[in-house]
Amino acid sequence: MQWSVFMFDALLFDFDGTLVDFVDSDIQSLNWLHSLTGSTVSFDDFLETSIDEIMKFHALVAEHKIDPLLMHEFRLRNTFVRHAMAWDDDYVDVYRNKLVATCTPFDGILERLSRLKQKVKTGLISNAYDGEEQRERIRHSSLEACFDVIVIAGDIDIYKPDPSIFLHTLSLIQVAPDRALYVGDSITYDVVGAKSAGMKTALFCKQPRKDTGVADYVITGIDGLRTFLDQVVM
Repeated sequence: MQWSVFMFDALLFDFDGTLVDFVDSDIQSLNWLHSLTGSTVSFDDFLETSIDEIMKFHALVAEHKIDPLLMHEFRLRNTFVRHAMAWDDDYVDVYRNKLVATCTPFDGILERLSRLKQKVKTGLISNAYDGEEQRERIRHSSLEACFDVIVIAGDIDIYKPDPSIFLHTLSLIQVAPDRALYVGDSITYDVVGAKSAGMKTALFCKQPRKDTGVADYVITGIDGLRTFLDQVVM
């Protein structure tokens, strides 16, 4: 499909997994922390446990059984306990600082988003729990200036796929849902949520996948994302 910026009055984006690689940043940060401990536990085992613990944490948040802002401490402390590794409260800041420092956009995205903002209203909606930390990551990525509005779910206690967070963001830039496109990498949270708010949707897939039918458009790979942005700013 040949895209055109004039198809929409606003383009809104997800952050982690769509514009930056959170998984890579997370692994780098965990690896850095693991290396500082000098533990004989293999990093592969440490990583597997930390993934298990973060999934447990998200489930507890969904059930309203834990404070979302305790995510790093819960995940890391439990990982250390399960491997009988000595815990230090400073490890939370070690991990968090590395998570911020490794937050960089996919190649070529910054320049294209900067040009896009000159032609259409732009917005960012993140499902992060910790608004302060997420805004620090966004600033470090240099993408902050690319958006007219940035909404962090934890700041307003409304999380995707609730259509309210999409409608709230659109109200801030005064754009009707049917004149806006949302780009995200999650069918459940991004595509379903934005469609329920009346927006058009584009699913970003870093690798090809089959279950893409619910999205209005599909963007495949970083090259595809760059091509999409090139076309809409022409």
